[in-house]
Amino acid sequence: MKKLNILGVAALVTLLSATPLLADDSESFGEWRVSGVLKNETAFFTNNGPTTGSLQTYNGTTNQSAGEMLKFENSLNLFVNGDISDTTSIHGQFNLVADTEGADGYRYHASDSQNDVLRELYVDTTTGPLDWRIGKQQVVWGTADGIKLLDIVNPTDWREFVQNTTEDARIPVWMIKAEADVGENGNMQFIVAQRKENAIPGMDKSGDPGQPFKMLGVDTITGQSNGFLSIVPALGLVSNSFFVAYGSGAGLSAATGTTVQGYVTASGAAALNTVAQSTNSSRTNLIDGAAWDTNNPNSTFEYMPNATFATFDAFVNATSEYRREYPEEIDPNLGFRYKNSIGNNFNFSLNYLWHYDANPYVDLHWEGTTGQTITTTTTGTNTLTLADSTGAYGGNAGKAANLVFTEKLNRIHSLGTAFDYALDLESTGPVVLRGEFLYDKDTKAPVIDRTKLGYGDLVGAMQSKNADMFKYVLGADFTFFTNLMVSGQFIQFVNLDHYDGDPSSGIYTADATTMHLSNGLKKAGKYKEFGSIFLSKPFGAEQQGRWNNILMVEEGGGYWNRIDVEYAYTDEVIFTSEYNAYFGEKDTMFGQFANSSNLQVGMKYIF
Repeated sequence: MKKLNILGVAALVTLLSATPLLADDSESFGEWRVSGVLKNETAFFTNNGPTTGSLQTYNGTTNQSAGEMLKFENSLNLFVNGDISDTTSIHGQFNLVADTEGADGYRYHASDSQNDVLRELYVDTTTGPLDWRIGKQQVVWGTADGIKLLDIVNPTDWREFVQNTTEDARIPVWMIKAEADVGENGNMQFIVAQRKENAIPGMDKSGDPGQPFKMLGVDTITGQSNGFLSIVPALGLVSNSFFVAYGSGAGLSAATGTTVQGYVTASGAAALNTVAQSTNSSRTNLIDGAAWDTNNPNSTFEYMPNATFATFDAFVNATSEYRREYPEEIDPNLGFRYKNSIGNNFNFSLNYLWHYDANPYVDLHWEGTTGQTITTTTTGTNTLTLADSTGAYGGNAGKAANLVFTEKLNRIHSLGTAFDYALDLESTGPVVLRGEFLYDKDTKAPVIDRTKLGYGDLVGAMQSKNADMFKYVLGADFTFFTNLMVSGQFIQFVNLDHYDGDPSSGIYTADATTMHLSNGLKKAGKYKEFGSIFLSKPFGAEQQGRWNNILMVEEGGGYWNRIDVEYAYTDEVIFTSEYNAYFGEKDTMFGQFANSSNLQVGMKYIF
């Protein structure tokens, strides 16, 4: 049990023992109630071609075919509820899951994910004016369609990207929540919550090959073919090949006048390809065969045309390592929310959370053989040297450097507000206008320096820098034809610290979700817009069924459409079906998952 878990249990025991709520009075104890949901979800790919997570080799990808099974998940959710007294109750949710088609690490139980066995366990009680909920739980602040904006208290499991319902994808954490009513309509909420990060496929040293919802931006870090975590050791082997070829003496360290571009001009890209791919069985994308185009790079060496062979001396036999360096879990997130109503039709909330951003970022640095820091120095205009306090690293020095990728969390301030306003129009009937606004201070965004990358300074070229973000969603909900609900939204993200350099040579903010070797390490815009429309309608003689459809459109030409149908055959047996289509430009957040489009069918038995 984590430190904060122990802290929460201690707080619970202290709270309950200090009140008369657990007095020995048998009449105050209610019955225990157990219910559950037994569910199967079976999904099939609908498109042919590789997903991002399946790119395992530079010249031979693993493709899936339309009709191939993506998911065969069986789960049992048990809900246990009991009354301890008239004012105190306990709730537990236990989740047993097995997905035989999941990638490694995604098939069965996984702690701190939506597949955690202990999903919820909390006590509700009242002391004076305060209502308490203590234990593992979820807190919902935002209600936007298809996107989490103000809903930031709990992290998210992105294993199925946006397909899962928000409730299922949300990761419950250990938390103490206190609420009190203020005035006639007001309510104040205080929370002390466990620090926990989002579960993002590929954010680990294995790279999660075969995971169908791995983002291109993550693949750039940990991918087996296009990830720099894999590329650096391959680059070390190539550098060693050239070091041996240059023979004794100064070796590569004296080759300050020969660049990658110069070598290709003199000997051809095929010669460089022969050396590069022979060292790692063509697995890592160091060079795109005999093709060579530095204006539209899609392989490592094409991004480093100005690197000298003297720079490669620093890379000889280089290694890489992936680490997590997180704060203590006893270091909690702290939050506050105030909500109120004006009249009978205008509701609003003010929200503040001082927390560790649930989105991790990655820092790079070089280390020596004993873990000591290595400094990077550029001599001339394009030769890189690595050295610790005792001297140089590299082939001529006989010492191999280690590039460390460190996954971290940054503490940020999040200030938000939300509103909804209901009115009844003669022309359209009931209408709800709503909005959510969020300002995040000191988040991290990837910043690329293409000039430094051009001569091989990987640490200087790929950095995570502070970026304040402003995000908002404006929506309107209508009801037509008695029970057809229609909801439209406009969403915008604004990076207030955006770097707007030339994507071929300057310093720019990269798109964290889609930057990749295949798309020029895609530059992000200062503004990012989305639009959505959501439709929902019951059907059947007794309205025992319901269909929903959400379409999200992304600036840049990415699309996601999900249509799902649920039909209650009996009160206990419910059949479900769902089709998720991702399409559009392949280097957009939605378009990158085109080959992960899928059809899903399922059944739930409620008891």
